[in-house]
Amino acid sequence: MGDFKLILDGLYKILYKNEKSTDIINEISKNIEDISYITKNIYGVLENKLYLEYILKKLSKIKLNKLDKNVRLILLIGLYNIHFLDRKNYAIVNELVNLTKKVSFRSKSFVNAILRSFIRDEENLSRINIKDEDEYKSIKYSMPLWIIKYLNDSYGKAYTDKFLKSLNKERNLSIRINKIKTNRDDLKKSLEEKSYIIEKSKISDFSLIVKNPKALASTEEFKNGLFTIQAEGSIKVCEILNPKKNSNILDICAAPGTKTSFLAELCENSSKIIANDLSFNKLSKIKENIKRLGLKNIEITNFDASILKEEYKEKFDYILCDLPCSGLGVMDRKPEIRYNRTMEDLIKLSKLQKNILDKAFLYLKNGGILLFSTCTIGNIENLDNFTYLSKKKRLKNIKINGKEYIEYNTFEDETDGFFLTKFEKI
Repeated sequence: MGDFKLILDGLYKILYKNEKSTDIINEISKNIEDISYITKNIYGVLENKLYLEYILKKLSKIKLNKLDKNVRLILLIGLYNIHFLDRKNYAIVNELVNLTKKVSFRSKSFVNAILRSFIRDEENLSRINIKDEDEYKSIKYSMPLWIIKYLNDSYGKAYTDKFLKSLNKERNLSIRINKIKTNRDDLKKSLEEKSYIIEKSKISDFSLIVKNPKALASTEEFKNGLFTIQAEGSIKVCEILNPKKNSNILDICAAPGTKTSFLAELCENSSKIIANDLSFNKLSKIKENIKRLGLKNIEITNFDASILKEEYKEKFDYILCDLPCSGLGVMDRKPEIRYNRTMEDLIKLSKLQKNILDKAFLYLKNGGILLFSTCTIGNIENLDNFTYLSKKKRLKNIKINGKEYIEYNTFEDETDGFFLTKFEKI
Protein backbone atom coordinates (compact mmCIF):
# COMPACT_ATOMS: atom_id res chain seq x y z
CA MET A 1 0.00 0.00 0.00
CA GLY A 2 3.00 2.29 0.60
CA ASP A 3 3.76 2.86 -3.08
CA PHE A 4 0.10 3.46 -3.93
CA LYS A 5 -0.22 6.01 -1.10
CA LEU A 6 2.76 7.93 -2.48
CA ILE A 7 1.34 7.72 -6.01
CA LEU A 8 -2.07 8.94 -4.81
CA ASP A 9 -0.61 11.81 -2.79
CA GLY A 10 1.66 12.80 -5.66
CA LEU A 11 -1.15 12.86 -8.21
CA TYR A 12 -3.40 14.79 -5.84
CA LYS A 13 -0.77 17.51 -5.40
CA ILE A 14 -0.13 17.72 -9.14
CA LEU A 15 -3.76 17.77 -10.30
CA TYR A 16 -5.45 19.62 -7.44
CA LYS A 17 -2.68 21.68 -5.80
CA ASN A 18 -0.98 22.76 -9.05
CA GLU A 19 2.39 21.34 -8.01
CA LYS A 20 4.90 20.20 -10.65
CA SER A 21 5.38 16.50 -11.43
CA THR A 22 9.17 16.92 -11.51
CA ASP A 23 9.16 18.47 -8.02
CA ILE A 24 6.96 15.67 -6.66
CA ILE A 25 9.19 12.93 -8.12
CA ASN A 26 12.33 14.63 -6.81
CA GLU A 27 10.80 14.91 -3.34
CA ILE A 28 9.83 11.21 -3.26
CA SER A 29 13.31 10.19 -4.45
CA LYS A 30 14.90 11.78 -1.36
CA ASN A 31 13.41 9.06 0.85
CA ILE A 32 13.09 6.05 -1.46
CA GLU A 33 15.96 4.55 -3.48
CA ASP A 34 13.98 2.83 -6.24
CA ILE A 35 11.03 4.94 -7.37
CA SER A 36 10.69 3.46 -10.87
CA TYR A 37 7.22 1.97 -10.21
CA ILE A 38 6.01 5.16 -8.52
CA THR A 39 7.34 7.30 -11.36
CA LYS A 40 5.79 5.03 -13.99
CA ASN A 41 2.39 5.31 -12.28
CA ILE A 42 2.43 9.08 -11.74
CA TYR A 43 3.46 9.84 -15.29
CA GLY A 44 1.34 7.02 -16.69
CA VAL A 45 -1.87 8.29 -15.11
CA LEU A 46 -1.10 11.88 -16.17
CA GLU A 47 -0.29 10.88 -19.75
CA ASN A 48 -3.47 8.82 -20.06
CA LYS A 49 -5.84 10.70 -17.77
CA LEU A 50 -8.59 11.54 -20.30
CA TYR A 51 -8.59 8.00 -21.67
CA LEU A 52 -8.75 6.47 -18.18
CA GLU A 53 -11.61 8.83 -17.28
CA TYR A 54 -13.40 7.81 -20.48
CA ILE A 55 -13.24 4.18 -19.33
CA LEU A 56 -14.31 5.12 -15.81
CA LYS A 57 -17.39 6.93 -17.13
CA LYS A 58 -18.52 3.64 -18.70
CA LEU A 59 -18.14 1.85 -15.38
CA SER A 60 -19.47 4.39 -12.89
CA LYS A 61 -23.11 5.34 -12.41
CA ILE A 62 -21.90 8.31 -10.39
CA LYS A 63 -20.68 11.30 -12.41
CA LEU A 64 -16.93 11.75 -12.15
CA ASN A 65 -17.14 15.28 -10.76
CA LYS A 66 -19.34 13.97 -7.95
CA LEU A 67 -16.74 11.41 -6.83
CA ASP A 68 -14.39 12.11 -3.95
CA LYS A 69 -11.15 13.34 -5.55
CA ASN A 70 -9.01 10.71 -3.83
CA VAL A 71 -11.41 7.93 -4.79
CA ARG A 72 -11.41 9.12 -8.39
CA LEU A 73 -7.59 9.05 -8.46
CA ILE A 74 -7.46 5.60 -6.87
CA LEU A 75 -9.71 4.32 -9.64
CA LEU A 76 -7.53 5.90 -12.32
CA ILE A 77 -4.45 4.31 -10.74
CA GLY A 78 -6.21 0.95 -10.73
CA LEU A 79 -7.36 1.21 -14.35
CA TYR A 80 -3.86 2.26 -15.41
CA ASN A 81 -2.25 -0.73 -13.69
CA ILE A 82 -4.74 -3.20 -15.09
CA HIS A 83 -4.76 -1.89 -18.66
CA PHE A 84 -1.26 -0.50 -19.24
CA LEU A 85 0.88 -2.50 -16.82
CA ASP A 86 -1.09 -5.73 -17.30
CA ARG A 87 -1.58 -6.25 -13.57
CA LYS A 88 -4.81 -8.19 -13.91
CA ASN A 89 -4.87 -9.77 -10.48
CA TYR A 90 -7.19 -9.20 -7.59
CA ALA A 91 -4.31 -8.59 -5.18
CA ILE A 92 -3.82 -5.14 -6.69
CA VAL A 93 -7.57 -4.50 -6.35
CA ASN A 94 -7.37 -5.45 -2.68
CA GLU A 95 -4.44 -3.06 -2.14
CA LEU A 96 -6.38 -0.19 -3.68
CA VAL A 97 -9.52 -1.06 -1.71
CA ASN A 98 -7.46 -0.97 1.49
CA LEU A 99 -6.10 2.43 0.47
CA THR A 100 -9.67 3.59 -0.16
CA LYS A 101 -10.57 2.63 3.40
CA LYS A 102 -7.97 5.16 4.59
CA VAL A 103 -9.27 8.08 2.51
CA SER A 104 -13.02 7.38 2.09
CA PHE A 105 -14.16 4.27 3.96
CA ARG A 106 -17.70 4.29 2.54
CA SER A 107 -16.31 4.07 -1.01
CA LYS A 108 -14.45 0.76 -0.53
CA SER A 109 -17.15 -1.43 -2.08
CA PHE A 110 -17.58 1.00 -4.97
CA VAL A 111 -13.84 0.88 -5.82
CA ASN A 112 -13.81 -2.91 -5.50
CA ALA A 113 -16.79 -3.28 -7.84
CA ILE A 114 -15.46 -0.88 -10.49
CA LEU A 115 -12.00 -2.45 -10.75
CA ARG A 116 -13.29 -6.03 -10.76
CA SER A 117 -15.84 -5.13 -13.45
CA PHE A 118 -13.03 -3.72 -15.60
CA ILE A 119 -10.91 -6.85 -15.23
CA ARG A 120 -13.88 -8.99 -16.34
CA ASP A 121 -14.68 -6.90 -19.44
CA GLU A 122 -11.48 -5.01 -20.21
CA GLU A 123 -11.47 -5.58 -23.98
CA ASN A 124 -14.91 -4.08 -24.50
CA LEU A 125 -14.63 -1.29 -21.93
CA SER A 126 -11.24 -0.07 -23.19
CA ARG A 127 -12.52 0.43 -26.75
CA ILE A 128 -13.03 4.07 -27.81
CA ASN A 129 -16.46 4.42 -29.43
CA ILE A 130 -16.28 7.97 -30.78
CA LYS A 131 -16.83 8.90 -34.44
CA ASP A 132 -15.63 12.52 -34.45
CA GLU A 133 -11.94 12.44 -35.47
CA ASP A 134 -10.63 15.14 -33.13
CA GLU A 135 -12.69 13.93 -30.17
CA TYR A 136 -11.39 10.40 -30.77
CA LYS A 137 -7.79 11.67 -30.75
CA SER A 138 -8.48 13.70 -27.62
CA ILE A 139 -9.42 10.51 -25.75
CA LYS A 140 -6.80 8.26 -27.36
CA TYR A 141 -3.90 10.60 -26.61
CA SER A 142 -5.42 12.22 -23.50
CA MET A 143 -5.03 15.64 -25.03
CA PRO A 144 -7.67 18.32 -24.35
CA LEU A 145 -9.73 18.98 -27.47
CA TRP A 146 -8.92 22.71 -27.50
CA ILE A 147 -5.17 21.97 -27.80
CA ILE A 148 -5.76 19.61 -30.74
CA LYS A 149 -7.85 22.24 -32.52
CA TYR A 150 -5.27 24.93 -31.72
CA LEU A 151 -2.41 22.86 -33.18
CA ASN A 152 -4.52 22.01 -36.23
CA ASP A 153 -5.06 25.74 -36.79
CA SER A 154 -1.39 26.57 -36.24
CA TYR A 155 0.29 23.79 -38.22
CA GLY A 156 -2.28 21.53 -39.88
CA LYS A 157 -3.50 18.02 -39.05
CA ALA A 158 -0.40 16.17 -40.28
CA TYR A 159 1.80 18.01 -37.76
CA THR A 160 -0.75 17.51 -34.96
CA ASP A 161 -0.99 13.76 -35.63
CA LYS A 162 2.79 13.34 -35.58
CA PHE A 163 3.02 15.41 -32.42
CA LEU A 164 0.35 13.37 -30.61
CA LYS A 165 1.96 10.06 -31.60
CA SER A 166 5.37 11.24 -30.38
CA LEU A 167 4.20 12.55 -27.01
CA ASN A 168 4.75 9.68 -24.61
CA LYS A 169 7.97 8.35 -26.13
CA GLU A 170 10.97 8.33 -23.83
CA ARG A 171 13.21 11.32 -24.58
CA ASN A 172 16.98 11.36 -24.67
CA LEU A 173 18.62 13.43 -21.95
CA SER A 174 20.94 16.17 -23.16
CA ILE A 175 23.74 17.93 -21.33
CA ARG A 176 25.64 21.14 -22.02
CA ILE A 177 29.42 21.22 -21.72
CA ASN A 178 31.06 23.97 -19.67
CA LYS A 179 33.58 25.29 -22.20
CA ILE A 180 35.45 27.13 -19.44
CA LYS A 181 36.36 23.83 -17.80
CA THR A 182 36.35 21.21 -20.58
CA ASN A 183 35.49 20.48 -24.21
CA ARG A 184 32.96 18.18 -25.82
CA ASP A 185 35.37 15.39 -26.81
CA ASP A 186 37.09 15.24 -23.42
CA LEU A 187 33.79 15.18 -21.53
CA LYS A 188 32.41 12.51 -23.87
CA LYS A 189 35.45 10.32 -23.24
CA SER A 190 35.33 10.89 -19.48
CA LEU A 191 31.66 9.89 -19.21
CA GLU A 192 32.13 6.90 -21.54
CA GLU A 193 34.84 5.64 -19.18
CA LYS A 194 32.10 5.55 -16.54
CA SER A 195 30.01 3.35 -18.90
CA TYR A 196 27.65 6.10 -20.05
CA ILE A 197 26.49 5.79 -23.67
CA ILE A 198 27.13 9.18 -25.26
CA GLU A 199 26.28 10.71 -28.64
CA LYS A 200 26.95 14.19 -30.00
CA SER A 201 23.89 16.40 -30.40
CA LYS A 202 22.68 17.14 -33.92
CA ILE A 203 21.21 20.46 -32.75
CA SER A 204 23.97 22.11 -30.71
CA ASP A 205 27.76 21.97 -30.86
CA PHE A 206 27.82 22.41 -27.09
CA SER A 207 25.59 19.44 -26.27
CA LEU A 208 25.92 15.69 -25.72
CA ILE A 209 23.14 13.11 -25.58
CA VAL A 210 23.27 10.64 -22.68
CA LYS A 211 21.41 7.42 -23.48
CA ASN A 212 21.63 5.92 -19.98
CA PRO A 213 21.59 8.88 -17.58
CA LYS A 214 21.02 7.07 -14.29
CA ALA A 215 22.91 8.78 -11.42
CA LEU A 216 24.40 11.33 -13.84
CA ALA A 217 24.05 14.18 -11.33
CA SER A 218 26.10 12.15 -8.83
CA THR A 219 29.19 12.02 -11.05
CA GLU A 220 32.32 14.01 -10.24
CA GLU A 221 32.01 15.65 -13.67
CA PHE A 222 28.64 17.15 -12.68
CA LYS A 223 29.71 18.12 -9.16
CA ASN A 224 32.82 19.82 -10.55
CA GLY A 225 30.72 21.84 -12.99
CA LEU A 226 31.92 20.25 -16.23
CA PHE A 227 28.35 20.09 -17.54
CA THR A 228 24.76 21.12 -16.94
CA ILE A 229 21.62 19.09 -17.71
CA GLN A 230 19.72 21.16 -20.27
CA ALA A 231 17.40 20.60 -23.26
CA GLU A 232 19.00 20.97 -26.69
CA GLY A 233 16.63 23.72 -27.86
CA SER A 234 17.39 25.67 -24.71
CA ILE A 235 21.13 25.31 -25.32
CA LYS A 236 20.71 26.43 -28.92
CA VAL A 237 19.10 29.71 -27.78
CA CYS A 238 22.33 30.92 -26.15
CA GLU A 239 24.45 29.50 -28.93
CA ILE A 240 22.46 31.57 -31.47
CA LEU A 241 22.55 34.73 -29.32
CA ASN A 242 26.35 34.21 -29.33
CA PRO A 243 27.37 37.12 -27.08
CA LYS A 244 30.86 38.56 -27.47
CA LYS A 245 33.35 38.96 -24.66
CA ASN A 246 33.32 42.13 -22.54
CA SER A 247 29.68 42.97 -23.31
CA ASN A 248 26.64 43.94 -21.24
CA ILE A 249 24.00 41.20 -21.21
CA LEU A 250 20.48 41.05 -19.75
CA ASP A 251 18.74 37.72 -19.21
CA ILE A 252 15.36 39.25 -18.49
CA CYS A 253 13.48 36.14 -17.22
CA ALA A 254 16.40 34.02 -16.06
CA ALA A 255 15.26 31.36 -13.56
CA PRO A 256 16.50 28.69 -13.01
CA GLY A 257 19.65 30.17 -14.55
CA THR A 258 20.71 27.46 -17.00
CA LYS A 259 20.80 29.90 -19.90
CA THR A 260 22.40 32.62 -17.78
CA SER A 261 25.22 30.27 -16.89
CA PHE A 262 25.77 29.34 -20.54
CA LEU A 263 25.96 33.00 -21.54
CA ALA A 264 28.69 33.48 -18.91
CA GLU A 265 30.56 30.42 -20.20
CA LEU A 266 30.35 31.63 -23.81
CA CYS A 267 31.91 34.95 -22.73
CA GLU A 268 34.50 33.15 -20.58
CA ASN A 269 33.43 35.16 -17.52
CA SER A 270 34.40 38.44 -19.20
CA SER A 271 30.94 39.98 -19.68
CA LYS A 272 28.69 41.76 -17.20
CA ILE A 273 25.44 39.79 -16.95
CA ILE A 274 22.23 40.76 -15.18
CA ALA A 275 20.09 37.70 -14.42
CA ASN A 276 16.60 38.78 -13.50
CA ASP A 277 13.47 36.95 -12.45
CA LEU A 278 10.17 38.07 -10.98
CA SER A 279 9.98 35.02 -8.68
CA PHE A 280 12.17 35.66 -5.64
CA ASN A 281 11.94 31.98 -4.65
CA LYS A 282 13.68 30.93 -7.88
CA LEU A 283 16.74 33.17 -7.41
CA SER A 284 18.49 30.67 -5.13
CA LYS A 285 18.56 28.15 -7.99
CA ILE A 286 20.37 30.70 -10.19
CA LYS A 287 22.95 31.26 -7.42
CA GLU A 288 23.40 27.50 -7.02
CA ASN A 289 24.10 27.07 -10.76
CA ILE A 290 26.56 29.98 -10.81
CA LYS A 291 28.52 28.62 -7.85
CA ARG A 292 28.75 25.04 -9.12
CA LEU A 293 29.94 26.15 -12.56
CA GLY A 294 32.50 28.62 -11.26
CA LEU A 295 31.01 31.70 -12.95
CA LYS A 296 31.63 35.40 -12.30
CA ASN A 297 30.32 38.89 -13.15
CA ILE A 298 26.65 37.90 -12.75
CA GLU A 299 24.29 40.20 -10.88
CA ILE A 300 20.98 38.65 -9.78
CA THR A 301 17.96 40.97 -9.74
CA ASN A 302 14.28 40.62 -8.88
CA PHE A 303 12.08 43.03 -10.83
CA ASP A 304 8.92 42.80 -12.94
CA ALA A 305 10.12 42.62 -16.56
CA SER A 306 6.83 44.09 -17.80
CA ILE A 307 7.48 47.40 -15.99
CA LEU A 308 9.91 49.87 -17.56
CA LYS A 309 13.24 50.54 -15.81
CA GLU A 310 14.42 53.94 -17.02
CA GLU A 311 18.02 53.29 -15.95
CA TYR A 312 18.22 50.30 -18.34
CA LYS A 313 17.43 52.26 -21.51
CA GLU A 314 20.01 51.55 -24.27
CA LYS A 315 22.31 49.87 -21.75
CA PHE A 316 22.68 46.35 -23.15
CA ASP A 317 24.54 44.78 -26.06
CA TYR A 318 22.56 41.51 -25.80
CA ILE A 319 19.17 40.70 -24.30
CA LEU A 320 17.83 37.19 -23.93
CA CYS A 321 14.03 37.15 -23.81
CA ASP A 322 13.26 33.53 -22.95
CA LEU A 323 9.81 34.48 -21.79
CA PRO A 324 7.06 33.01 -19.60
CA CYS A 325 4.90 30.77 -21.77
CA SER A 326 2.31 28.00 -21.65
CA GLY A 327 4.96 25.28 -21.87
CA LEU A 328 3.07 23.23 -24.47
CA GLY A 329 6.43 22.27 -25.95
CA VAL A 330 7.40 20.30 -22.83
CA MET A 331 4.15 18.37 -22.30
CA ASP A 332 5.95 15.08 -22.81
CA ARG A 333 8.17 15.82 -19.79
CA LYS A 334 5.48 17.64 -17.78
CA PRO A 335 2.19 15.99 -18.82
CA GLU A 336 0.12 17.91 -16.28
CA ILE A 337 0.57 21.08 -18.37
CA ARG A 338 -2.14 19.93 -20.78
CA TYR A 339 -4.72 19.94 -17.97
CA ASN A 340 -3.93 23.29 -16.34
CA ARG A 341 -3.77 25.54 -19.41
CA THR A 342 -6.59 27.25 -21.33
CA MET A 343 -6.79 29.27 -24.53
CA GLU A 344 -7.36 32.34 -22.34
CA ASP A 345 -4.00 31.62 -20.66
CA LEU A 346 -2.25 31.62 -24.04
CA ILE A 347 -3.79 34.95 -25.02
CA LYS A 348 -2.80 36.53 -21.69
CA LEU A 349 0.73 35.15 -21.95
CA SER A 350 1.11 36.43 -25.50
CA LYS A 351 0.15 39.94 -24.33
CA LEU A 352 2.65 39.70 -21.46
CA GLN A 353 5.36 38.55 -23.88
CA LYS A 354 4.73 41.56 -26.13
CA ASN A 355 4.86 43.85 -23.12
CA ILE A 356 8.24 42.47 -22.03
CA LEU A 357 9.57 42.57 -25.60
CA ASP A 358 8.64 46.26 -25.78
CA LYS A 359 10.74 46.95 -22.66
CA ALA A 360 13.64 44.84 -23.93
CA PHE A 361 13.66 46.81 -27.20
CA LEU A 362 14.14 50.03 -25.21
CA TYR A 363 16.98 48.48 -23.17
CA LEU A 364 19.00 47.56 -26.30
CA LYS A 365 21.85 49.74 -27.55
CA ASN A 366 22.03 50.57 -31.24
CA GLY A 367 23.47 47.48 -32.89
CA GLY A 368 22.35 45.41 -29.90
CA ILE A 369 20.96 41.88 -30.31
CA LEU A 370 17.65 40.56 -28.95
CA LEU A 371 16.79 36.88 -28.95
CA PHE A 372 13.18 35.89 -28.25
CA SER A 373 12.41 32.28 -27.34
CA THR A 374 9.76 30.09 -25.73
CA CYS A 375 9.44 26.43 -24.81
CA THR A 376 5.99 26.22 -26.37
CA ILE A 377 4.31 25.50 -29.69
CA GLY A 378 1.46 27.23 -31.51
CA ASN A 379 1.13 30.56 -33.29
CA ILE A 380 -0.31 32.75 -30.53
CA GLU A 381 2.84 32.77 -28.40
CA ASN A 382 5.37 32.27 -31.21
CA LEU A 383 4.65 33.34 -34.77
CA ASP A 384 2.38 36.20 -33.66
CA ASN A 385 5.20 37.61 -31.51
CA PHE A 386 7.73 37.17 -34.33
CA THR A 387 5.39 39.22 -36.55
CA TYR A 388 5.02 41.81 -33.79
CA LEU A 389 8.80 42.23 -33.52
CA SER A 390 9.18 42.31 -37.31
CA LYS A 391 6.92 45.38 -37.49
CA LYS A 392 9.16 47.47 -35.23
CA LYS A 393 10.94 49.95 -37.51
CA ARG A 394 14.25 49.79 -35.67
CA LEU A 395 14.49 46.01 -35.51
CA LYS A 396 16.00 43.89 -38.25
CA ASN A 397 15.58 40.11 -38.29
CA ILE A 398 18.83 38.12 -38.37
CA LYS A 399 18.28 34.78 -40.07
CA ILE A 400 19.22 31.56 -38.30
CA ASN A 401 20.44 28.89 -40.72
CA GLY A 402 18.69 30.84 -43.49
CA LYS A 403 15.39 31.02 -41.59
CA GLU A 404 13.62 33.96 -39.95
CA TYR A 405 12.88 31.77 -36.94
CA ILE A 406 13.39 28.18 -35.84
CA GLU A 407 10.80 25.88 -34.31
CA TYR A 408 11.89 22.56 -32.86
CA ASN A 409 9.38 19.78 -32.26
CA THR A 410 9.30 16.43 -30.48
CA PHE A 411 8.75 14.18 -33.49
CA GLU A 412 11.39 15.50 -35.92
CA ASP A 413 14.04 16.87 -33.58
CA GLU A 414 13.51 14.54 -30.60
CA THR A 415 13.75 17.47 -28.21
CA ASP A 416 11.36 19.88 -26.50
CA GLY A 417 9.09 22.05 -28.60
CA PHE A 418 11.05 25.30 -28.81
CA PHE A 419 10.80 28.58 -30.73
CA LEU A 420 13.59 31.12 -31.28
CA THR A 421 14.13 34.21 -33.40
CA LYS A 422 16.88 36.85 -33.44
CA PHE A 423 16.78 40.63 -34.09
CA GLU A 424 19.25 43.51 -34.26
CA LYS A 425 18.41 47.08 -33.24
CA ILE A 426 19.27 49.48 -36.07
